[in-house]
Amino acid sequence: MPDQTTDTDHQPTFEQSIEQLEAIVEQIESGEVGLEQAIERYEAGQKLIQRCRGILDKAEQRIAELTEDAQGNLQAPATGDGMADEDA
Repeated sequence: MPDQTTDTDHQPTFEQSIEQLEAIVEQIESGEVGLEQAIERYEAGQKLIQRCRGILDKAEQRIAELTEDAQGNLQAPATGDGMADEDA
């Protein structure tokens, strides 16, 4: 049976994308690449930023779903006893 993996199966994680983005920024800022390569790296960086934003948007949506009550109202996540501020 042939392997039917696609490029989307091998997408970098959020953390890997951030590492790649940091490396791109370092290369461009250091001047170790020429203008054409800098532009190519900039474009690659923009794609990584879009990917990271998409991952963060999905995470935010999931957190919102997990914090909704039965009526669909958002509930503040538990942060401890919550009474310390009211007593002050």
